Amino acid sequence: MLHARALRSAPLSLLSFALFSLAVLGTTGCGANQASSPSLTGTSTARTLEGNVYGGQQPVVGATIQLYAAGTTGLGQGAESLIAAPLPTTNANGAFTFTYNLPSTSSHFYIVATGGSPGSGNTANPNIVLMAALGGCTGSTTIPSSSININEVTTAAAILELQPYIAAPTGTAGASVLIGAPTAQYNDLRTAFENASNLVSASTGTVVNSTGSKGPLINTLADILASCVNSDPTISSNCSTLFTDATPSGDTKAGDTAQAAWYIAQNPTTNVPALFGLVPASPPFVALNSAPTSFAVTTSTDLVACFAVLGSTTVTNTGATVVSGGDLGLSPGTSVDGGITMTSPAVEYTGTSPVAANAQTDLTAAYTYAADLTPTGSLKADMAGLTFTPGVYDGSAVALSAGSVTLNAQGDPDAVFIFQIGSTLIPAAGTQVVLENGAQAQNVFWQVGSSATLGANSTFYGTIMANTTITLGNGVTLYGRALARTGAVNLAGDTITAP
Repeated sequence: MLHARALRSAPLSLLSFALFSLAVLGTTGCGANQASSPSLTGTSTARTLEGNVYGGQQPVVGATIQLYAAGTTGLGQGAESLIAAPLPTTNANGAFTFTYNLPSTSSHFYIVATGGSPGSGNTANPNIVLMAALGGCTGSTTIPSSSININEVTTAAAILELQPYIAAPTGTAGASVLIGAPTAQYNDLRTAFENASNLVSASTGTVVNSTGSKGPLINTLADILASCVNSDPTISSNCSTLFTDATPSGDTKAGDTAQAAWYIAQNPTTNVPALFGLVPASPPFVALNSAPTSFAVTTSTDLVACFAVLGSTTVTNTGATVVSGGDLGLSPGTSVDGGITMTSPAVEYTGTSPVAANAQTDLTAAYTYAADLTPTGSLKADMAGLTFTPGVYDGSAVALSAGSVTLNAQGDPDAVFIFQIGSTLIPAAGTQVVLENGAQAQNVFWQVGSSATLGANSTFYGTIMANTTITLGNGVTLYGRALARTGAVNLAGDTITAP
């Protein structure tokens, strides 16, 4: 069985499609599960969020939790607190639960844990400030991740990416972590949140690709923070040493672990050997064997995961088409027909937009990766009446002449289906893809060598990555993405919902 976790060493561009970690977004908003996974439930006006806070591998007891929506008035300004007093705290297992109010506009979310004791019965450590970035892509009025685990890894990734938008350290332990950007830099903030979600899963509290160069570097910084988090401030100097080593000469000395991480992110080559010396003898996370030259992390932004529709030459439309769950992009073309309703907070990017151009680059990488996978089975010329279990299937021209084709996940919600089609994909009018036994649209991928043409009133699931053109007949319902590398995306009164 092909499983999302089996693909964790794959390029991020493909992994980001899965939206939980294919394994990343596999996250991400555009943005990623662990025993006793926290869950997100609620109404359209208020929601309940559950999760855990860990210091290394042990729970942090009595930490105070706050959820924020990033501000839009200036750098490090305007962040909105979403939890009303009294603020929740973690229990003896490091678990928390709370109800929060939704902001009135789309936002990027992050969650912060302050103080607490690293392990039951230990001395409270006021120097603990941990966080996780939850937003991604265009922002949302809901929390993208369905499970939250906050620890030093999520903190390191969030601050490495978001540091330019975080208010400078005050030197006071437990000071609020305030994130914001002016409207003119909204896309930059969006990219930073997306990069953070590509580095680390907020669901598991682990790096997404632990075998690459970035994973061990993030884990190393996490281990350095853990040296303070998991210490007793009444008898240990670990926190004081971290704050001294992280703070540049002449600046306000860091007052907690988030402020120390902020300084390290801003000055990634300063005092690296001394900071590396703080890694515990038995580090909680798999770290580097020797000190790096820099803590700077260069990320690959998988912007294509933010798009529900992406074309190259044109996006045409007749009738009333509705696109939700993702953006609409076109690059290098500039012509997008009217009549397309974009459900907020989706955005349209065309022409020379670097967002659309970068998304096309990501699409090419994902398309190529999917095409190069070793098949585990073959496709017939007609899929009608067939049932597929998880795997990679290849064929030439593929049709769905009538009825349906079934994708059976065999009870595994992380099961992945990849279809490599050498030329055309043509489901006939009124046909449908059926998902059963846990199969999910975000884990289904159709790599099409030329064009994909979906017949009128058909129902289709999965991300379509076509080399040339994608055409949806009148009244098509697509639970997935229509991504065309070199041609047009043609719509006709369709409904497209990105998972």
